Amino acid sequence: MNASKAAVTAALLAATVAGCGGGDEGSSATSGGGSARTLTVYSSLPLQGASRGQATAISNGMKLALEQVGGKVGDYTIKYESLDDSSAQAGAWTPEATSANARKVVQDKSAIAYLGEFNSGASAVSIPLLNEAGVPQNGLTNTAVGLTTNQPGSNPGEPDKYYPTGKRNYVRIVPKDTIQGVALVTLMKQDGCTKVFVLNDKEARAPTAWSMPG
Repeated sequence: MNASKAAVTAALLAATVAGCGGGDEGSSATSGGGSARTLTVYSSLPLQGASRGQATAISNGMKLALEQVGGKVGDYTIKYESLDDSSAQAGAWTPEATSANARKVVQDKSAIAYLGEFNSGASAVSIPLLNEAGVPQNGLTNTAVGLTTNQPGSNPGEPDKYYPTGKRNYVRIVPKDTIQGVALVTLMKQDGCTKVFVLNDKEARAPTAWSMPG
């Protein structure tokens, strides 16, 4: 993961933390009475397997953002908890681990945000669970078109099937695949590329296109 993406991730958590103090006090979790309240920001990332390095960098960015605000916003103490949506056996995210993470967050009344998943296919699993509970979710690195729109590149029933309440609780901070595709084609033309090949890891997301000059 490059430094700019880590900085964006840190800024995202900082914005989440900074925004949590403006809500209704009656809706926040109380930690022992008085004015002290604890709110929890969760992440769900593949901390095992090939994506471990990038996922760890994202998690570290979140920790840094929280550290920069002193772990508090007003009377609110902000706690960050990192969850793993992968397994050692799979070496990647799994539906079972992802759904377990989402259910854990849903059951925590102090939860104010869910940052993840790293993979679009994993977000397709967690979004409906979090949507039913009204937990805000940021997909971070997700690019799959169907998570937010029914435009070309989406599958039948997308994106409505991910939002059983009819309300959106999910947002992402990177361009979807169709926008990235246009950018890639533009760059290839500028670099004089004439050949393209596709790599597909068989996960539930669009394949990644790579180009070769000449």
